[in-house]
Amino acid sequence: MQKEINEIGKVFTTDVLIIGGGLAGNVTAAKIHDLNESAKIMLIEKGYYGYTGDSTKAGHGIVMMAPEDDLDTFCKEQVELNQHGTYLNDQEYMLEYQKDGYTYIPELEKLGGVIAHNPDGSLHYHKEFNGKLVSSANLDLDFVSGFANRVLENGARVLERTYFTDLLTNNGKVVGAVAFHLDTLEFYIIRAKAVVMAAADFSVTAKDMFFTPATALYAAYEAGGQLRNVEQLLQYDLCLRNTGNYIYGMHWVVYNRLGENIFEKYGCTDFEDIGVDFIRGALKEVEEGNGPLYADYSKLPSTSETEGEGFNQGLLMKKRVAMSQYIRSLSDDDVLGKPEVSLLARVATRPLRADIDGKTTVKNLWGVGFITMCGTAHGSWVHGDGVGNAGRTALRAAKSIASEVDGIELGEIDLEQVKKFKARIFDAYQYTGDKLPYKVIHYLSRLVCMPENSVNKTEETMDIVLAELSDMRKHLSETIYVPEGDGHHLAKAVESRRMIDMLEIMYMTYQARKETRGYHVRGDYRERDDANFTKWIVVDKGEDGRPVVSFERIPFEKYRWKPEVWAK
Repeated sequence: MQKEINEIGKVFTTDVLIIGGGLAGNVTAAKIHDLNESAKIMLIEKGYYGYTGDSTKAGHGIVMMAPEDDLDTFCKEQVELNQHGTYLNDQEYMLEYQKDGYTYIPELEKLGGVIAHNPDGSLHYHKEFNGKLVSSANLDLDFVSGFANRVLENGARVLERTYFTDLLTNNGKVVGAVAFHLDTLEFYIIRAKAVVMAAADFSVTAKDMFFTPATALYAAYEAGGQLRNVEQLLQYDLCLRNTGNYIYGMHWVVYNRLGENIFEKYGCTDFEDIGVDFIRGALKEVEEGNGPLYADYSKLPSTSETEGEGFNQGLLMKKRVAMSQYIRSLSDDDVLGKPEVSLLARVATRPLRADIDGKTTVKNLWGVGFITMCGTAHGSWVHGDGVGNAGRTALRAAKSIASEVDGIELGEIDLEQVKKFKARIFDAYQYTGDKLPYKVIHYLSRLVCMPENSVNKTEETMDIVLAELSDMRKHLSETIYVPEGDGHHLAKAVESRRMIDMLEIMYMTYQARKETRGYHVRGDYRERDDANFTKWIVVDKGEDGRPVVSFERIPFEKYRWKPEVWAK
């Protein structure tokens, strides 16, 4: 059998396989070695190792629970008000997760992370704005590099420019993975005792910097991993109309052509995130002919009301205000001082279910970082917690893996499964369509981000989307083609197929939750319905391979914070 496998592709064997070379993957690898030096570690990275992931390139700092911050007050806000919470939290997980809110910072530093300190050597941290219940620390821009260097020094093996596609399973356990090299097209079979999914979420919006494919997430689901809170992520960001560049934290100074403040007109209250009230208000203004909408920089405060130089998404940062004043001084008109703005939808999902130690519902499979953020249901996301989520979940999972991996037996590979996965990848070279795969990806991105399919979605519009997804899956091989020998477009063919599959699951859960709650928004059920939908939606792979959507009771009898309807 070993000879047959070697004929199919190049075989690697390791103790721990980590899929994803961003921050979460590197912290996991570094910490495992710190705790268990004998464990052999391999990382798969589709890009160039040490320079991938959005944790620092798209972020500004790391969230931390400072000694003076109150854990209970913060967690209460996450349950009752945070749009990732709204009583869908796993409160046991959340409290345990937040307890690490200060100690994990020095733990990351010991592993290679560079975090800002004051001249006296103490940690430099601040509040981003008055009223925020958690603190932030500043990072080195190349924060990932320190961990990546440590991982290489520790002797881990890295396969970069390698595209992961599927998990290998046997008797309900994950026993490895398959992948291919983007440049040479060499097919890889990796046997492993433990596998870690550290490959980010599925972010549908192909236009912006946050796009990430569904390949890793769907592979975990296909291997038997349960999904939870699939429906909990629809965000809108404010961007410049002409370039699409984000201007975070400016939504409260947006005006229509009549000079009316949109934030005030529609009774918005969330200064940090763009809420559904603002989104619907802005869309209504444009539909009624009151556009264009513009951001008035002159309405920003001239000085910070808080100590330090907190970012606050641009609201109270002194340097941001000074820069906006300088920009206005360059022009006699309002083109630069009052730029036209629009809303950019970001449809995503982060639903791989994992416990506090990062264990998924499949034996020998762990999940860390954004891929599990909604699946863990802790709901404690605030701005700046991308890095924090990656770091905290990685540290906990690493401790679990390091203590267990020596006792896990290397599983046998199912030869027929390997053949099936390889054929599914490379059969794309036989596709007969006339479009490159990215055309499908961009089309689907635009389709699901349209208001009628996102913020105003209804049963009828979702039926239309589901029907289109089914039709596209059926005819994908007749729609796209992959240039012979092109590894990049071969990966995009995988991504287009997985995008269809994952979007179908998302829209099935959208339909199941007949209410608007947090980041789940519908146009036909515009209010929250605690009586009927204060419960989790979970998705399992059925015996026929099709998604099975069901509801799970939330055990409020064990939780501190309960919705009013629970007592009734």
